[in-house]
Amino acid sequence: MKGRLYGIGAGPGDPELLTVKAIKTIQKCSVIAVPKTNNDESTAFSIAEKYLDEKEILECHFEMDKDIVKRKESRQKAAEDIIQFLDRGKDVAFITLGDPTTYSTYMYVHEIITSKGFATEIIPGITSYAAAAAALGIRLCEGHETLTILPMGHNDTIDELLNYPGNKVIMKSGENLLHVLNRLKERGYGEKTNIVYRATMEGQRLYTSIKEYEQSPASGYFTLAIVKEKN
Repeated sequence: MKGRLYGIGAGPGDPELLTVKAIKTIQKCSVIAVPKTNNDESTAFSIAEKYLDEKEILECHFEMDKDIVKRKESRQKAAEDIIQFLDRGKDVAFITLGDPTTYSTYMYVHEIITSKGFATEIIPGITSYAAAAAALGIRLCEGHETLTILPMGHNDTIDELLNYPGNKVIMKSGENLLHVLNRLKERGYGEKTNIVYRATMEGQRLYTSIKEYEQSPASGYFTLAIVKEKN
C-alpha cells in the first residue's frame, strides 16, 4: 500500500496555535517534510519541533530565485524525494507555515504528487493575517465589507491592487514595504493602516498607523499590513 501525503498548516508562529488535527496527523506520520530556502532555519519546523521526536526528517530545499525554471526544478525535486517514501508505504507530513492553500510553496508539490495518483490531504492552518487581526483586536471585515488579500511583491502592480474596494491585507511586500506604505499615505490611509511584525512569534510588534510604524520600524518577511476602509 502506498503512503499518503499530508499538507499541514503550522499556523503563524506560536506552537500553541497548531490545530489538534495538525498535531494528531504529525504524530501518526513517520516522515516529516520541512521546507527550507537558502540554508535558512525552517520556521515551520521550529513550530512543530516538540512533536517530532523519533520522526524521520526530510528537508525540502526550495529555490527562491527569480528564474522560474530553477524554482520549478526545486519543486519537482522535493516531490520526487517525498514520492520515494510514499512508494515505500510511509505517510509523509509536509509542514508549512500558516495555511497550505495561502501563498504556500507546498501546493506546487501537492499538485505534482496528486497528479502521480498518490493520496493527499490538506490540514488547514491559522493564517498570519487572522493572527495579526486578533493581536490588534480588530475586525478583518464585517457586514457587507469585502476583504482582499494583496501580494505586494512588484512595484508595477501596486496602484492597480490598491484600487480594489474594501479592506485589504497586504502580504509579501518584502523590500517594497516602504514604497507601499508611502502610496497608502498618499491615498489617505495613514491612520487606517495597521502593521504587524512577526505575528504571534517572539519579537512581535504591533502598529496602529503608518506614523507609529515610521517612528520605530521593524520589517522583514513576517511583516504584513491590514488596511481598513473605515476606522
